[in-house]
Amino acid sequence: MKKLKYSLLSGLVFGIIIGIYCYVTNKEEIAIVLSIFCFITFSIISYFKMFSKINFSEEFEKIDKKSIIYSGLANHFKDNISVGGTLYLLENKIVFQTNAINFAQRHQKIIELNEIDKTDFRKTMGLINNGIFIKTKDNVMEEFVVNKREIWKEQIEKVMKINSSEIEKQTDYLFVYDTKEI
Repeated sequence: MKKLKYSLLSGLVFGIIIGIYCYVTNKEEIAIVLSIFCFITFSIISYFKMFSKINFSEEFEKIDKKSIIYSGLANHFKDNISVGGTLYLLENKIVFQTNAINFAQRHQKIIELNEIDKTDFRKTMGLINNGIFIKTKDNVMEEFVVNKREIWKEQIEKVMKINSSEIEKQTDYLFVYDTKEI
């Protein structure tokens, strides 16, 4: 159903643009006919070509606004293509979700904080200081373009440190508990 809706909407926009162009260029007599023709043709083409390969059934994880520690607009590199969306830092994971404009490269990337081995800075295209990369313990590299990358790195490392200290406290508590029973 979404494919049909998006196809009709794109056809309508294209038809209106063609109609306005024809009207402005003093071709009023063909403007309406050409607009309708472009609407129908572009809707059919976009339904079978543009939107046929998009998986609209993929649902993104619902993010509770209260659990967000830090968030911002970001681009994620997927298959060497930069895809725009929003990056969220939560208590135990980092979540990237594409925005509605990027329906062709729609995806979600979740990185558990306990799986992160290293975070560091990257230069986008080797020139611009706005990239951050995350290396997981499985040697998977994820690269993001963000604003205020220093704050992102600081926040990620801060939350990772808090999480690791909580795990150590739990381990210490279990160790003390176990030794008292012996």
